[in-house]
Amino acid sequence: MAKKISEQQRIGQQGVHLLGARLLSVGLSFQPNGPLDAGIDGFLELRDPDTGEVRAQWITAQLKTQKQGRLTEETDESFSYLCRQEDLDYWLGSNVPVVLFFARLSDERIFWKSLHTWFADADHRRSRKVIFDKTKDAVNEAALPGLAATVASFSAPGRVPSTRIKESLNTNLLKVAFPTMLHVAETTLNYSEIREALVERYQTVPVDWILYGKRIYSFRDISMPPFRDVIEEGSEETIGTSQWSESDGDVTRRLFVELLNKTLGEMVREPLAYWRDGRYLFWKLGKGKLSRIYPYRSFEKSTSRGVVKSYKRKDDEKPSYFRHDAFHAHFLRIGEEWHLAVEPTYHFTSDGYHESRYSAERMSGIKRLETNQSVRGHIGMWTAFLVRQPDLLRKDPLVFTTIPALGLAFGLNDDLWRENEDEEEKSRMEKAQLELL
Repeated sequence: MAKKISEQQRIGQQGVHLLGARLLSVGLSFQPNGPLDAGIDGFLELRDPDTGEVRAQWITAQLKTQKQGRLTEETDESFSYLCRQEDLDYWLGSNVPVVLFFARLSDERIFWKSLHTWFADADHRRSRKVIFDKTKDAVNEAALPGLAATVASFSAPGRVPSTRIKESLNTNLLKVAFPTMLHVAETTLNYSEIREALVERYQTVPVDWILYGKRIYSFRDISMPPFRDVIEEGSEETIGTSQWSESDGDVTRRLFVELLNKTLGEMVREPLAYWRDGRYLFWKLGKGKLSRIYPYRSFEKSTSRGVVKSYKRKDDEKPSYFRHDAFHAHFLRIGEEWHLAVEPTYHFTSDGYHESRYSAERMSGIKRLETNQSVRGHIGMWTAFLVRQPDLLRKDPLVFTTIPALGLAFGLNDDLWRENEDEEEKSRMEKAQLELL
């Protein structure tokens, strides 16, 4: 009888070659098994793509290959594979992580799924079905941190796999420029009397000024209304801002920081409000509104953020509280330049205006949920808000500019820290963290 190689054997071997080439292209090596494999097609060893370092960290691989055509339950986003019970028992009994790869030769696409991670879910285990996400589970460079995280779940205590990834460090600092001259004028009134006089005459009171030693200081021309009515006639003058900005005196430095904060407050008083008790600015809620959306350009793309959100219990008609994005503004001098440090936080109200009785508890809860990604997104929104585009109809006294991101040679993927979390807790945390983005 003539020797034959079946079509399925040929397709399987093509899949092995395709997988080996794909893994090699992203810096990993794949060692296929010989003819005596019983359910494991080969091994791949993790390798740091930047340094070439290997640490004997292995993943066992089972490959399924289809020549062409639609996959089981295939949509534009996903497809499935039903495991045989005996195969599943064999793979999950392994003392090293097992990854199921699925390749389609017609379009040379390959996908992967960590079986121990996927089948840690009891419902997945009962169904024996693996659902592949065509975007998240594609085999490419973006899959490397996930493969490293798969090994991390099997690492000995104290061992963390090499997961060097390139990252950019975005700072929460903004450079700040201000007018070269300060306006100064004398007054016989105290702070309360100045406010009362301005309210009586003009209804609203600007906040971009300070009073020190019977003298009013501001970046605005205080010889003009509304301040013209509360200063001593003929006492107005200008001084160089550098006398304050470059001073090493504690009192002068404190006064200048106070003036910068007051000036910022005036610039943003239409969309934001200042909470005196917490010393932060927060987004206002429009009258009759339940939320507020702010569209902006983040560090990478155009996006939007819910800067005020309402929350209610299941059976309630009205919200039980509102969460407002907020930030502490810290002006500081670094070297010869002044900067604004943006410290994101949150403000909680019962109705969009009055502080919630449970603000402290809600703040504590949200801080436990925050991740690097959520904080970065929060800072990105405030950066976009503060770095304004030039406007001929608006002359801002303070101009903020960004500091370029610092490129890091390597970083650590956040998923590694959470790989061994209970699946139910991980799902709950991820759902809650989405609220912060």
